[in-house]
Amino acid sequence: MEKLQVAIEQARMRREGKGESAKPAPAQTPNRKTQERKRTTGPRLLPDGLVERWDAIPKLRLPNTPGDSRRLVAQNPGPDAAHFDILRTKLLIELRKNGWRRVAITSPTSGCGKTTTAANIAVSLSRQGDLRTALFDFDLRRPGFAHIFGHQPENDVSEFLGGNKSFGDVAVSLNGNLAIAMASHSQVDPTRLMAGDQVSHLLDEVEEFYAPDVMIFDLPPLLAGDDARAFLRHADCAILMAQAEVTTAEQIDISERELAEQTNVLGVVLNQCRFQDTRSNAGDYG
Repeated sequence: MEKLQVAIEQARMRREGKGESAKPAPAQTPNRKTQERKRTTGPRLLPDGLVERWDAIPKLRLPNTPGDSRRLVAQNPGPDAAHFDILRTKLLIELRKNGWRRVAITSPTSGCGKTTTAANIAVSLSRQGDLRTALFDFDLRRPGFAHIFGHQPENDVSEFLGGNKSFGDVAVSLNGNLAIAMASHSQVDPTRLMAGDQVSHLLDEVEEFYAPDVMIFDLPPLLAGDDARAFLRHADCAILMAQAEVTTAEQIDISERELAEQTNVLGVVLNQCRFQDTRSNAGDYG
């Protein structure tokens, strides 16, 4: 793990021009919506009837099986939720500082824990009653929220992306302030949905109608296809998940570069560390 962290830092130093063989860092060009939100970071004007709109979302009943068997451990505060609570707080600090709301979570390859992390950060956020969070299952080739939350959705999130269903039609509500749009089955060609011109309009509608403070998107692995690339322009920022002793420094470096071309990179979270100390509990973030 230490070797991987050193390699990550060396790659960053080269990109930032601090190493001997430094190369120019790629220009970071946040999308237009990111820039607009950054200029308007004051109090939000909330729509009338907001409480009633959230109350109208069907309620999610979590199964009686232990949450840790489904990898959902952030429902209650405690040691199991601590790492996700740390990520939640760091994330909120960055979002509030920059006036951002849309957070993409991805990884170089599969198996890095991005879906589990996205779900647990969202549930951790829901324990703060003054916040509203929208969670989107956008890894449409390998959706995982149905298992984690123990719920088979009646309406698929792909119907929302295709413009056939509203967010309220496909979402379920947990704790009254977390709305989750899940996928019920995998898609053969999700890129056509992720790259559609209607996506920007649909997400703007969710922001206007439900006024979520945070929107979290679980995206496919970056190096496994083009689905995530098709969507990233809609995100304000992104978190990159990596798996200790499996993900290579080269994979992280390539993924960070690709993310930086389309959005703001918050940092890398190193998952499944066997040896941890107080400096690495929440990964390399920020």
